[in-house]
Amino acid sequence: FAEVPAVIWDVQRMGPSTGLPTRVSQGDVLTAYTLGHGDTRHVCLLPGTMRECFEFGYQAFDLAERLQTLVFVLSDLDLGMNNWMTEPFDYPETPLDRGKVLNADELKQIEKWGRYLDTDGDGIPYRTLPGNTNPRAAYLSRGTGHNEFGQYSEKPADWQNNLDRLSRKHETARTLVPAPVVDTVEGAKIGIIAYGSTDAAVQEGRDRLKKEGVATSYMRLRALPLTESVRDFVAAHDHVYVIELNQDGQMHQLVQLHAPDFASKVRSARICNGLPLSARFVVEAITEQESK
Repeated sequence: FAEVPAVIWDVQRMGPSTGLPTRVSQGDVLTAYTLGHGDTRHVCLLPGTMRECFEFGYQAFDLAERLQTLVFVLSDLDLGMNNWMTEPFDYPETPLDRGKVLNADELKQIEKWGRYLDTDGDGIPYRTLPGNTNPRAAYLSRGTGHNEFGQYSEKPADWQNNLDRLSRKHETARTLVPAPVVDTVEGAKIGIIAYGSTDAAVQEGRDRLKKEGVATSYMRLRALPLTESVRDFVAAHDHVYVIELNQDGQMHQLVQLHAPDFASKVRSARICNGLPLSARFVVEAITEQESK
């Protein structure tokens, strides 16, 4: 609510400890996405490979600075603690993206400036950094109710205005986060949605289903909030299975909320036994539900 950039990396494991704390899970999705009190939603990145773990490491900071918000990177134990073969990483050539930062000269040219004032309509206000010599640069980062100028306020109009702006910023985030990786198979009536370390097992499971004459399309999510392409993917298939490593089908719930008109198409294929996902589970979970 104070809109201070920060990055938290969460290597998800089984929990709560002590049970199987050294086993894999994807059980922190809803916690990270909605962490806080009130109407709170966060940006979450979902790496699925070693390369993405590396790339999301610096992209998370760019997003946090650009959106002026907390960003979670939700890895998991299979990625974070096991050994993986990978190609060498490409070091980024682009500079850090600090987002909407005003220097002293730019601030002189602005007649009306408020720390939480949305002048561009994208929900993201302008800010200054410590060291700015313009006397107008100073502001208070309030975590309490405030108006557009950072002044404490309990006025209903100020509160609603701020929440509306934060909602616009979350919509802007949908256009900035890493897009899903999609493999659309023409004529496939079944779609699969997954994320994180489950990718390899899903790919093998699709190959096995193909040998049995079952064609599937596949969308690997890489971030929250979900993009518009997720809704389109669900709409294009008769059934869409959300495969994940948690007890309650957390991403399944978010996909249904994101595409309420097609919620009945979205089915959960979840398992939470502490082990990495297997291709056998993918095949059996889909085959069993399709036979009903």
